[in-house]
Amino acid sequence: MTVQDFDGFLHNLDPQARGDNSPDGLKWGDPTMPVRAVGTTWMASMAVLEQAAAKAINLIVAHEPTFWYHGTPANPELELCRRHEVDLSFKTSFLEEHGIAILRAHNCWDGYPVYGIEACLRAQLELPDPVSTLSSFFHLYEVQPTTLGALAQHCKTKMGMPAVRFCGDPEKAVERLVMAFGASSSAAQYYRFWREGVDVVITGEQCEWADIRPAHDLGLGVIELGHSNTEAAGMEGLARLLREHFPGLPIEHLPTGDSFRYA
Repeated sequence: MTVQDFDGFLHNLDPQARGDNSPDGLKWGDPTMPVRAVGTTWMASMAVLEQAAAKAINLIVAHEPTFWYHGTPANPELELCRRHEVDLSFKTSFLEEHGIAILRAHNCWDGYPVYGIEACLRAQLELPDPVSTLSSFFHLYEVQPTTLGALAQHCKTKMGMPAVRFCGDPEKAVERLVMAFGASSSAAQYYRFWREGVDVVITGEQCEWADIRPAHDLGLGVIELGHSNTEAAGMEGLARLLREHFPGLPIEHLPTGDSFRYA
């Protein structure tokens, strides 16, 4: 089993997701290298790379960029680094020293059923199946009547977080919600959600002036759980799927962890 074989497997999960503008695919390493052990992760940070090296893992499948830029085949991550005079040789040197290859699974994995990012977050939050699709990416959920404050507490408990941020009246009635995991929504999307009668958006991270303040103006509740937090369960899901398809090969999830601490 080679790195290229694994990339082919990820490609076939959703071939349409691997178009010319896709960020998915090989980001570092020799595609012909035999795979000894695999780690899935949200982002291949230096801490994750150190974990991988200590465990003799030589292939990492990450959801987000390794070299900080959202690269595509036409504009690879490292080329964008060079263009912006960002020197990440400390990271590439570590990868070379430890013989680690990196694949990115982003577009192919967000909406993948059962094991993917949204499916695993929905299971973690114990939400029902969505009732409709508002666009190719966003789904509408209907929950038992509650309040924005109570839903924020529910999310905090299910995510195992010490705190969550939310905007809106804590007593706001909530029945219809959208999950915009990661950093996927925007002021324009919030306006569309509001027109569709959505009460609250559960999101990962948002820009305060560009996204949160428009939500305030619309009276739309927003619960912000953190980008990595909303996508970590889905990368654990990828590890489960890979173990099912490649039995006998050591495969595990390497947590990136919450990017923030809470005082």
